[in-house]
Amino acid sequence: MDYCNGVQGFINFTIFIPRNFTDCNIRCLCRKCKNKKLLHQDVVMIYILTKGFMEDYMCWYAHGELFVPNESMVERVVGSTSSASNMDEVINDNSNPYMNMVMDAMRMNEDNVSECPIIEKEPNADAARFFDLLKDSDESLWDACTNHSKLSAVAQVFTIKSDHGFSEAGYDKIIEWAISILPKGNRLKENFCAAKSMMKPLGLGY
Repeated sequence: MDYCNGVQGFINFTIFIPRNFTDCNIRCLCRKCKNKKLLHQDVVMIYILTKGFMEDYMCWYAHGELFVPNESMVERVVGSTSSASNMDEVINDNSNPYMNMVMDAMRMNEDNVSECPIIEKEPNADAARFFDLLKDSDESLWDACTNHSKLSAVAQVFTIKSDHGFSEAGYDKIIEWAISILPKGNRLKENFCAAKSMMKPLGLGY
């Protein structure tokens, strides 16, 4: 029953945000669909109940949520079946500026193309890159890291490069040194080329 109530809370959260709808359908995040299909909310609910949530979808970035800083906020939203105030609080949360930056870029992209990458039935390459960036903005630089995500680390090194006029070779040397002192298994992009490819959807012009 707790799980059923949680699923209902998710559906209520999703349908509260008008831009989640396309032809009266919402994106299905069950283990099979993985946000790639748009289905009626009743079908989505059945699929989630029978197939389960897709793995690692802790922040509902494809359904209007910008950032979930801790478990208490998740419980506050999932545990509610009708509270608009809780939904507003999560939607307007600014605790992760890098996730918000990606969301802003996604909205700008929607304004400049005929088909919105977020609401296509099958995400195109641009949409897939945006979703990857959203994950990168919420994934820690290494497992025990609490102050940097994959995206924040790259964005800040890019800013240093731009501010001080470092060459690409200089950037690569900094990254080589940083990786040598970071814990094993860190997720820092290994060179300028890889980092630039990661940041390209944001259109920052580094």
